[in-house]
Amino acid sequence: GVVGAFWVASEAGHDRIITLDMGGTSTDVSLCPGRIQETTTAVTGGFPVSVPMIDIHTVGAGGGSIAGGDAGGALQVGPRSAGADPGPACYGKGTEVTVTDANLLLGRLVPAHFLDGRMPLDTQRAKDAVAALASRLASDVKATALGMVRVVNSNMERAIRAVSLERGFDPREFTLVAFGGAGAMHACELAQELRIPRVLVPLYPGILSALGVA
Repeated sequence: GVVGAFWVASEAGHDRIITLDMGGTSTDVSLCPGRIQETTTAVTGGFPVSVPMIDIHTVGAGGGSIAGGDAGGALQVGPRSAGADPGPACYGKGTEVTVTDANLLLGRLVPAHFLDGRMPLDTQRAKDAVAALASRLASDVKATALGMVRVVNSNMERAIRAVSLERGFDPREFTLVAFGGAGAMHACELAQELRIPRVLVPLYPGILSALGVA
């Protein structure tokens, strides 16, 4: 994904980028200050991996991230994910409320056009799932959906800060390249919070990682 994003951004005239790859279970971010950065001090699943690899920071924030209340009654999103099967409630199988359900209820997804119309989304099922969570939180459906998006955005914002500000890079000097199945729906809010001046969404963001392999 980072390779594909760096190539597309370079073609568009931007070689200082922060990549944002938001899929179903996690979000991967990487900072490229004119080049793709590598590391030999990565940690995967809590274990150190000392082989050369692209420097990527991962957080448990994806479209399938499950929302719930913590012990204190506060809204929590992730790191558990509903995955692709059964998936979000709006997919028609699962019952867990996810970020995708929130985005659907906020009008960020067109239910009849999902997967080019081959997989219509169940708006009522998503609303029922969010309403159940809202009831537990003593809130309403829209406020709960907005809260879910804010929480997951906060997780991704911390990840971007980790690869930029905490390493001495100013996000305002970079372009945010958003891809993956859900990246583009959250990119503008993240750019606004971090004062990133530009967002670049590739033409086919869902297959950018495959393009990077090619």
